[in-house]
Amino acid sequence: MDLSSMVEPPEEALENPERYRFQMELEFVQCLANPQYLNFLAQRGYLKQKEFINYLDYLQYWKKQEYSVYLKYPQCLHFLDLLQSEHFRRELANAQCTKFIEEQQLLHWHHYTKKKMQFQQQIASHPKQPIK
Repeated sequence: MDLSSMVEPPEEALENPERYRFQMELEFVQCLANPQYLNFLAQRGYLKQKEFINYLDYLQYWKKQEYSVYLKYPQCLHFLDLLQSEHFRRELANAQCTKFIEEQQLLHWHHYTKKKMQFQQQIASHPKQPIK
């Protein structure tokens, strides 16, 4: 039995299907920034399904500037690129691999945050001199 026929779409989807699709795809693409979610998809076999792989390829349009400006987690685009690789998709089922990716991501965020704070402090301590 196909469960999708049993679920009625929300009223919003019926009123403005393009906007609803945009929101759903935006939310899904950003979920790709979460290594634990990628592990979930891999362990349940989604990353082996040809239709799902084709969908990931279709989502490449989010790399265009007119779409990427809406992303809160732009690292999802890097994962979207990596998901085009069969080897990467296969490795995501390994919990140790997923943990390593997650740790690297956290280290990157920590380093970025630290560098950003240093840069802001540097700017604050050297205010612009008025042009004469």
